[in-house]
Amino acid sequence: MIRKDLRIEVSIREVFEHTTISELGTQISKQSEGVLLPSITVEERPARIPLSFSQERLWFLDALQGSTEYHIPIVLSLEGTLEVSILEQTLYEIVSRHEVLRSMLLSEDGIGFQEIISAEDWSLDKAIVSDELLLENNIADYVNIPFDLSKDYKLRACLYTLENEKYVLACVFHHIASDGWSEGILTHEFMELYSAFQSNKTPDLPELSLQYADYAIWQRKYLEGEVLENQLSYWEAKLSGVTTLSLPTDYVRPSVQSNEGADVSLELDHNLRNSLNSICKEEGVTLFMLLLSAFKVLLSRYSGQDDICVGTPIANRTQSELEGMIGFFVNMLALRTDLSGDPSFKELLSKVKQTTLEGYDHQLTPFEKVVDRVITTRDMNVTPLFQVLFSLQNEGDNFEEKDRGLNDITISGYE
Repeated sequence: MIRKDLRIEVSIREVFEHTTISELGTQISKQSEGVLLPSITVEERPARIPLSFSQERLWFLDALQGSTEYHIPIVLSLEGTLEVSILEQTLYEIVSRHEVLRSMLLSEDGIGFQEIISAEDWSLDKAIVSDELLLENNIADYVNIPFDLSKDYKLRACLYTLENEKYVLACVFHHIASDGWSEGILTHEFMELYSAFQSNKTPDLPELSLQYADYAIWQRKYLEGEVLENQLSYWEAKLSGVTTLSLPTDYVRPSVQSNEGADVSLELDHNLRNSLNSICKEEGVTLFMLLLSAFKVLLSRYSGQDDICVGTPIANRTQSELEGMIGFFVNMLALRTDLSGDPSFKELLSKVKQTTLEGYDHQLTPFEKVVDRVITTRDMNVTPLFQVLFSLQNEGDNFEEKDRGLNDITISGYE
């Protein structure tokens, strides 16, 4: 907002250095106008609308090996007097509002581009299921149906009708048109639209002044030349010669990596959470920086290595116009720390803080360009630059996080 309204570039680092509104205000008043990149505006669209850098990476992967691991499912239990036609109208309206969900990814001479179609052929899939086990199998199959990126809408949904006014709604985004932040937007718009349509009111949603295609055009136009080179030079200096993490695993690493996996949950109690938060206050760090530092110590102990590089996703919505848009904006940062010389935990935390802030200042560089610059030979059995990912999920208001009420319906996450 500072960038947009005052035409002044403020880095995340400066927010950490000037931690009150008045200190930041004083800092801003010393600066002259000037921003790193111009705001995103609606420009005339070329006949072939380019893909964003992230979309291009995923489109290439999809062509190479398919991309079912990039499906983002949102599965909800609904209980009560559901009006199916209004549910369908609600999801249809979301597809209408966000062009990226109706962008077809095509190619000519090996170069990808997008073509936007209308929402008129989008519809809600429906099924009646009586058996709980059958339902689970049906949902698993539905979530894994491959998208044809050149023909399919990038959001599909199926409503499963059970007995006694119970339903399960399975929505599947393709990551090429969505990310974690987008799920919160879907949640908000879904609640608002369903309520409004049910009570014959006009939905209270802002008009979208921009669409994802405008972002892709802007990114291709401005994220090049000196701006891109400066960012890439930083990552090259930071990540050159990074060590592959070698954890003592139970099984030999396969020659080509697979996506098999499982998840394990552990809940931290309130006392621990509160004491972590108070350390963050004392040290002037975020919870992310503190937890990442502890995680890096753990990885170093397990691997016996000092050079620890961990990947983390970043929302990458650095312009306020992007906050309400569904789309694939998320980027990856590779955060590398040297743990040699037996530093104290405070010293390590300070290092991790600096690296993280520097990473935020250079987050505009598409991760695939960093990989191209830093990695000379690719090894198919490990991911490039980092082999472990760390994420603090704080993008907010998603369905799964708590039970939601919607007029006569109770909504909860379907485990």
